[in-house]
Amino acid sequence: MTSTARNEQAPHAFNAELEQQMIDTTLQREATARELDAFGASLSHDLRAPLRSIEGFSRLLLQPPYADQLDPTGRDYLQRVHRASLRLAQMMDDLLNLVRLARSGVKSERVDLSRMAEDILAGLQAADPARRAETVVEPDIAVTGDSRLLRLALENLLGNAWKFTCGNEVANIFFGRAADGGVPAICVRDNGAGFEQKYADKLFRAFQRLHGEAEFEGAGIGLAQAQRVMHAHGGRIWARAVRGAGATFYFTLPGVAVAATRTELANHGR
Repeated sequence: MTSTARNEQAPHAFNAELEQQMIDTTLQREATARELDAFGASLSHDLRAPLRSIEGFSRLLLQPPYADQLDPTGRDYLQRVHRASLRLAQMMDDLLNLVRLARSGVKSERVDLSRMAEDILAGLQAADPARRAETVVEPDIAVTGDSRLLRLALENLLGNAWKFTCGNEVANIFFGRAADGGVPAICVRDNGAGFEQKYADKLFRAFQRLHGEAEFEGAGIGLAQAQRVMHAHGGRIWARAVRGAGATFYFTLPGVAVAATRTELANHGR
């Protein structure tokens, strides 16, 4: 075979290889989607039946006349079983929502993140009017993305900031542009409980908690959802914190200018 013939065949071979790779990738995605669908069906049907039995019968046993036949220790044990069944049901719902999130497509629309953050924080304050909170939302942060998914991510991030500052006399929560190690980003910053930085990567795994349930309620699924949202948009999310001295969650989204502003530096720079 002449060099000319080989040169003519090379592009065809490359294109064929590229086409095969695309086919393989598509097949792999379809297989993953089928596995997610099967997992979701199992959560919805196969696992719920025995769980409903545990919750239902334990609830009946906690009512008269059965509860009267148990001593205080027995009632305490049974109450623990019932609470655990309710918690497991909630965890299953959270997992199912995470599976659905992984399967959902991403819409493309203009989303005003600043206005969305203001609305979420106003709702948190209205639900807990006794809390003293100083919140700063930098204006005019807009991106192109899926408003439903981005709201879910912000609800988790701002909800966590609200939750983990509950022990403070005054909660400080900031939403706006920032930079971490020279990387421009958008952030949610608080002066709450914080955490050990070495455990930061665990935060984004489902049901991983760095604080006990006695300290802060929650199933440990919100940050996993937030990470899914950012990845679906082609962005990423990470965290910086000091235990007892607050936390900052940074995230990037394509197509938004996120240089640090004077507002962010003056009010919350550290």
